[in-house]
Amino acid sequence: MKLSERLALLRAGYSKDEINAMIEEDHASEPEKPEAPEAPDQATLKVLSTLAAEVKDLKTAMYKKNIAETESSAGGQIKAEDILASLLNPPTDDTKGE
Repeated sequence: MKLSERLALLRAGYSKDEINAMIEEDHASEPEKPEAPEAPDQATLKVLSTLAAEVKDLKTAMYKKNIAETESSAGGQIKAEDILASLLNPPTDDTKGE
């Protein structure tokens, strides 16, 4: 409680003991600070490490699958020369059938 609030209560006719009782009630009604979370046990750590390994494996598998699909849809690896050639001289309707 601020000093100005205490002075206002004194002017309103409250005694020092009544004001102190109000302050104690305020301190008692304040929520307690939450305790720090406990460290996870060994079983939880094992599950988390297993999940992390599975996610890593899935990620690697997806990368491999994406690379394989890209190579197969282009008929092999895409060369930088082919990309530049298609940008500089894009195929027209006449050359698309070739």
